[in-house]
Amino acid sequence: MPGPEVPAIKRQLWQRLRRIVVGDDNPLRRYVDRLESAVAATLVIAFLVTAPVLAFISVRVVGAAATREQNAERTWRQVPAVVTQSAAAGLIGLDGEWDASWVTAQWTAPDGAHVAGMLPVELNARAGQRVTVWVTHTGQLTHARLTGADVVDREAIAAVSVPAGLAILMLMAAWGVRVFANRRRMTSWAKAWESIGPRWSSFR
Repeated sequence: MPGPEVPAIKRQLWQRLRRIVVGDDNPLRRYVDRLESAVAATLVIAFLVTAPVLAFISVRVVGAAATREQNAERTWRQVPAVVTQSAAAGLIGLDGEWDASWVTAQWTAPDGAHVAGMLPVELNARAGQRVTVWVTHTGQLTHARLTGADVVDREAIAAVSVPAGLAILMLMAAWGVRVFANRRRMTSWAKAWESIGPRWSSFR
């Protein structure tokens, strides 16, 4: 059973949220205070409405691009390649890959053509060793085909990153409004003190 303080906490949170969204009847609230609350409420509502839409669109766009990529990779195949150079004689550290050595190798393309080129192997690879590589239909070395799991990962990243980016932009906008509002408050307080300060000091 929740304690009696739980409803009171919920009521306080609701009242605080209501003040942020619709404001209150406090006569001391200036125009800039109401403007700041209105902008904050607009940003919150805009995010709640826009974020799901952008997430849905981003997932569809990423999914469509992944489908096109998968269609283009249908002719790619895994073929055996024969290493013609030991890893010790290869190029280590190429493109920043210090855990692999680029060596010469030969393989047969899916169309039957014999291809020679360079590919990365482990640092203990020896000449004559066979490794499996991914190639295009013409025999050009390439990466592994995009899998369904890869597509899901891309869509998940898009669904999270796009709303997160929108949230960051809106937080920056809210921060800018906050800075503007604080400057206006400081200016208003300074003007008020210029008129009240002399009278206040006369009562001392």
